[in-house]
Amino acid sequence: MKELVILTGYSGAGKSTAAGLLEDLGFFCIDNLPPEVAYQVASIVLPSVEKLAIVIDVRGYMFGNVIKAIKDVKERFPFTKIVFLTTKKEILIQRFAHTRRSHPLSKQTTSISEAIDLETEMMKDVFDIADILIDTSQLNPHQLREKLTMLLESKQPTGFTVHVISFGFKYGIPLDADFVFDARFFPNPFYIQELRSKDGRNEEVKEFLRNVDGVNEYVEKIRSILEFAIARYRTEGRKEITVAVGCTGGRHRSVYFAEELSKVFENAGYETTVEHRDVALG
Repeated sequence: MKELVILTGYSGAGKSTAAGLLEDLGFFCIDNLPPEVAYQVASIVLPSVEKLAIVIDVRGYMFGNVIKAIKDVKERFPFTKIVFLTTKKEILIQRFAHTRRSHPLSKQTTSISEAIDLETEMMKDVFDIADILIDTSQLNPHQLREKLTMLLESKQPTGFTVHVISFGFKYGIPLDADFVFDARFFPNPFYIQELRSKDGRNEEVKEFLRNVDGVNEYVEKIRSILEFAIARYRTEGRKEITVAVGCTGGRHRSVYFAEELSKVFENAGYETTVEHRDVALG
């Protein structure tokens, strides 16, 4: 089956690293392509390769209508996936300071902060239509590879995919989540000595949380909300959502709820993935 990825996102978010990883996954990558020729290039290259990745950075957004160019590609090649890399602003500032590289929009602005704000505004429309959003704020190259592999390989021509992420609020909310649910109002197993070193996948922790009043009801309410949203996403042509569940440290409660939600949707016939972002930190 043919695969076409349009890789874009904020400067400093890791597009070059992601492009290299896509090459390792068998993609033929074309970097820094002007968006207005993306359709022509894809038409020429795709007959000869199985996997094609086109990388568009902010410089390409200065020439032509990026949204129209991308929609033209998706109309001709409906299997196209737009992968958008995003990162928290403070992390981007740190990365530019560390590498001492200039931001591509530095000549149009007076500071890195202003350049990032301008880039965010320029890319807003593409951000809104992206099929896959990846927040690289806390990802190293190995983790980025795992996430790219998981998200791209989970894509199917039919069906609907539910991606579930557990996280700790003290490490920040995942920027690529469509829905964020809070589990901090339930008792924290961290304060039980024999459960502290375990996580929400451990049977003792699961047994503890199953017996907490309201836990099962909360899983059911989240399921109901997501089923309602999925039905409407389908009418808009969406084929996936990303759901994040957080607790304080991302080790016990959020992990438990992420595992339970993943099972609920898998049993309902959805394709599911589950990621425990902060389980080793909490």
